[in-house]
Parts: sequence; structure tokens; C-alpha cells
Amino acid sequence: MRIAISLIFLFLLSVKFNSAFAEDKRQEETYIKVGVFDYIHQTDMYAVNRKKVTDNYLNIKYLGELTQIYDLMLMGDVREGYSDKAILKEREEYAIYFSSGYQKNFNLSENVIFAPSFSVGLYESFDQGKKMGLPIEFKTEIELNYKTKNDLIFNITYNHISNADIGNTNPGSDNFLVGFRYKTN
Repeated sequence: MRIAISLIFLFLLSVKFNSAFAEDKRQEETYIKVGVFDYIHQTDMYAVNRKKVTDNYLNIKYLGELTQIYDLMLMGDVREGYSDKAILKEREEYAIYFSSGYQKNFNLSENVIFAPSFSVGLYESFDQGKKMGLPIEFKTEIELNYKTKNDLIFNITYNHISNADIGNTNPGSDNFLVGFRYKTN
């Protein structure tokens, strides 16, 4: 099972899908987000996230157009910024998570976009950072975007990262982020 998951991860990182029928010029977008990593548990850390939405997409029957994304999240909690001080000793926690996957955009109105996504990535903790069970972790995410008149997008994001019980332990993490988007290209 672990070999199959590793192959899926390598496939998602290496495959680049382009549509031969695209008539419009797509632009890459970058989202910058800040928030709390694992806010439900006692090991919550500050999080900074950079999400790149590429101009690559895949059309799947019944699902429609899925856009390829890349995510880099850096987490840290120095001197228990959010941790329960009565339970935990003073400590420093650090972690990094890189993933690749696909998202689907749903336009709820002219200014509101709902964007769920799924990705597979690599997680590594440092010092006393949260141990997630395996380096391979899956991320499911829902994002609500608000587009202003000058094409700036503000968003609220919730995501869950876990190894889907393929490891010996699966503590998972629930994360809440807010951010904005800018276009590149």
C-alpha cells in the first residue's frame, strides 16, 4: 500500500496536464496565507502558506476542469504562541509541508468563488514539531474567495492534513488560514 501511495505522489508531482483545446490565455496565480496550523489540538503553530495555482489543467468527465496546484506551508511555534501553557513546557516547534494536487473552482456569484482541492505532499517536523506518522501526507482543503472590483482576491481557508491511516499513527492536523491572491505572468 505504501508503494502505491508513493507512486501516486510521484505521479502528481511530475505530470503536467495541458488542454489542447484551450482558447483563452490562462494566468498563474499565487495565494499568500497566514493562520494557525493544527488549531484544534494542543500543538498548534503559526502557519505561512504559499499556494500556486498553475495554468495547467485536466478535464475529467463528470468532474470538469481541475487546475493543478502547488503548496508550500511553513509552520512554527516559538515559546508556545498558541499552545496551552499549563500543559506544555516551553518549547520550539517547526515543520514544513510541500504538496501538489488539483482544485476545482465553483463560482457562487460574480464575486464569490468556492475552491475545494486535494493534494499529496511531504511533511517534515523539526525540534519538537508535531509528528504526523509518515512523511507522505494528504491534504483536503476548502477555500472561500472574495473577488474585489480591482481583481484582488481575499480568502478564508480550512484544510485537513493526515496520512489516511496508512501509517502506524495518524494524528492529523486541522488548519485555518486567511490570505490574498495576486496574479503572475
